[in-house]
Amino acid sequence: MMPGEAEAVDGLRTAVDFYEAKAARLQQRRAELEKELAELDAELSKASATRDHLVTALSEITTAEDASFAGSDDETDPRDDAGSQDPVIEEGRAAAPEEPRSQPSAGKRNRQLGQQVLQVLATAGRPLHVKEIAEAVGKPVSGKAGTSAVETVRKTCKRHVDHGRAIEPDPGVFVIASAGTPGPKGDA
Repeated sequence: MMPGEAEAVDGLRTAVDFYEAKAARLQQRRAELEKELAELDAELSKASATRDHLVTALSEITTAEDASFAGSDDETDPRDDAGSQDPVIEEGRAAAPEEPRSQPSAGKRNRQLGQQVLQVLATAGRPLHVKEIAEAVGKPVSGKAGTSAVETVRKTCKRHVDHGRAIEPDPGVFVIASAGTPGPKGDA
């Protein structure tokens, strides 16, 4: 061996040992990541299946929407019955007929709100406060308009609870009902 080769050999051995240890650590990390990826794939599969079940349930609920929302007294519009009443007489003359409305009737608005609330609850993955639900369906949550809108959403949620489509685990907190979800507090 030539002078300095011994030092070079020692340096190369140190480098080989370093990269051998690094390769072993990287292989171990790769195995850990592959295991974690497999677990994530399984969790994703379960979440996708649950989502699909909820979408199916939501579809069944919204397509078979019962008359509870159509007959509701929330947000009723007196103009809905205008066609069945005689024209209003004011100061000796008949009132002008109303222009056709572009807004949906109160019953349709109630069904739409009911469907929106169910969709929010079904996709939330956790219990939601009434204000969170109202905000998610695009209703105001502050001021006078917010007070009215939040109360309308609360009544809608309560109807869903009455019909078994939602659960109120705590006052003002709602979650979508599912086969494995326990009933409201106090149920035996």
